[in-house]
Amino acid sequence: MSTTGPISLKPFNTFHIDESARECIEIHRREDLLQLQATRNQEPWYILGGGSNVLLTQAVHGLVVFNRLQGITCIREDETHVWIQAASGAIWHDLVLWCVERGYGGIENLALIPGTCGAAPIQNIGAYGVELTAVFHELEALDIQGGNIRLFSREDCRFGYRDSVFKQEAKGLYFIVSITLCLSKTPRVNTSYGGLQQVLQERGIAHPGIRDVADAVIAIRQSKLPDPAVTGNAGSF
Repeated sequence: MSTTGPISLKPFNTFHIDESARECIEIHRREDLLQLQATRNQEPWYILGGGSNVLLTQAVHGLVVFNRLQGITCIREDETHVWIQAASGAIWHDLVLWCVERGYGGIENLALIPGTCGAAPIQNIGAYGVELTAVFHELEALDIQGGNIRLFSREDCRFGYRDSVFKQEAKGLYFIVSITLCLSKTPRVNTSYGGLQQVLQERGIAHPGIRDVADAVIAIRQSKLPDPAVTGNAGSF
């Protein structure tokens, strides 16, 4: 769905800044994305997922692409691990809850981080003793200019502290389509972060599982950060 402007972007960024866009388009299917690439690849794309990692300072004069790709699936498993693929437009916290519900461990410490799954590898998100790179397997990305889908391994992404190739020389060149994580069926929780240990102790949990860790992380984040739906913010940075 395409809309011509001016279109207010206030509902689409967590700072609630009321800047506008000349044209916006929503991507719900891979076919939509491929069609957009084939017809509009000669102009800059401004990709918006959850809008929690942007600070709008002026009107956007290029094409704003809203990533609405959805879906979380198990694509492979063995006795000890499971490989979970999430569409890039899926909400990251929803993925965490989906995995915790099924007993798949590795991302419970990353609960309640705002934004979409597609943004997670760009930033190499991390919190409470865990970084995405620890469970990352690969991602699919569309070359906006060339039109081909490319697979990026962990090494290809060149993860650093809150950094990746997508913030460096590949910035603006790719649209991340999906991410795949390798999670544990027999998880060992990471409670090394001091504040996390304190909350678990206060709750009388001596042997926490991944749900306990996720719940504790959510409680800590909610105590430190205002709800962006009430007070505009972009999480911790």
